[in-house]
Formats: sequence, structure tokens, C-alpha cells
Amino acid sequence: MTIRIKQNPSGFNLLETLLASSLLAGAVMTIAGLSARSVSTVRQDQEVEKAWELADMQLVLIDAAGVAAFQSLGKYSGVFAQAEEYAWEAVIQELEIENLFSVEITVRWASGPTIRRIRCQTRLCDPPEQESMQADTMEQSRP
Repeated sequence: MTIRIKQNPSGFNLLETLLASSLLAGAVMTIAGLSARSVSTVRQDQEVEKAWELADMQLVLIDAAGVAAFQSLGKYSGVFAQAEEYAWEAVIQELEIENLFSVEITVRWASGPTIRRIRCQTRLCDPPEQESMQADTMEQSRP
């Protein structure tokens, strides 16, 4: 009497299991690498967005004070009080058109070992003060 042992061919052998495990590990590592890169990109985007907000704030300050008044202060660079890791620099040039100025703001900050920066340029009109305009008008209207 011979005894037959029935083999079950429906299971996985060791080679198939190792191959499937290595493919799964490779996929997980790829996804982890992509997500780490994504987090880094989001952080850099947030830094750039903050720099643009600070540059806009500095331009609004220059426009509100008046370009000539800002120039009289003689301060064309500094550090933002609300974000000390960001520094700004302004370059102001008077254009050929009266009371029109070219204003360029550069914002710099350290992002890890690299120094990053953004630069924007705009034109601002700085009309003369009302008192001097009224005096000029009165002088012109006298016979």
C-alpha cells in the first residue's frame, strides 16, 4: 500500500513572497520620497509668499509716506520687525516725468544654507504737497 501525499499548489513559494515584498518596499519608498519633496516645496512656497507680502507692505508704507518723504529719511534698507529673518532694500529713482518715481524693493532671507530673494519694481506718483500747490496757484493767479 502506497500513501500519496497531496501537494497544495495554491500557496506561494519563498521566491514569490520575496519578490512581492521588494516591489512593495520600493513603492513605499518612492511614495515617501515624493511626499518629503512635496513638504519641502510647500515650505519654500510659504517663504516666498511671505516675502511677497512683506515687499507689498513696504511698498504701501513708501506710498503712504510719500516717496520724497521716504527719501528724506535716508534709510533704504532694513529688517522687518514682524519677520526678522527677512531683510529689505529699496532703490528709488526719479523718472523724467515730474513727481514719478521708479521704486524697486528686494527682500532677502535665508532658507537653510541658501540665501533666497525676490525683487519687484513699480512706479509711484508723489504729488507735491497741497500747501505748496495752493501757494503756486495763488502766485499764478495774481496779475
